[in-house]
Amino acid sequence: MNNVVLTFDQRLYDAEVIQKAAYRGQYAFTLDIKVQGEELICTLLANITTPSETFTSAVEEFRKDVLDYQLRKKLQDQTAAVRNVILGVAFSQSGLT
Repeated sequence: MNNVVLTFDQRLYDAEVIQKAAYRGQYAFTLDIKVQGEELICTLLANITTPSETFTSAVEEFRKDVLDYQLRKKLQDQTAAVRNVILGVAFSQSGLT
C-alpha cells in the first residue's frame, strides 16, 4: 500500500483547509490527520484501486490545493469587513423589508 506523510505547521495552515483539500483528492486517497505539538501530521493512504502514478499525482495536487485554500482563506479573512460593508449598503438600498 502506498502512503505519504506530510507535515504542516499550524501557525501557517488551518486543519479545515487541509480537510477541504483532502476532500478534492478522495478519489485517490484517504487522509489521516493528527495534531502533534504545533504540527498537523497528515498521512495520505492510497485507495486500494488507485494506481501508483495516480496517487503520486493526487499527492502533488493535494499540496497545491492546501496552499491555494490557505491563501483563499487568508484573503477572505482580510477582506471580510469590507465585504460586509458592501453587502450592507447593497441590501439597505434594495427596498427589501
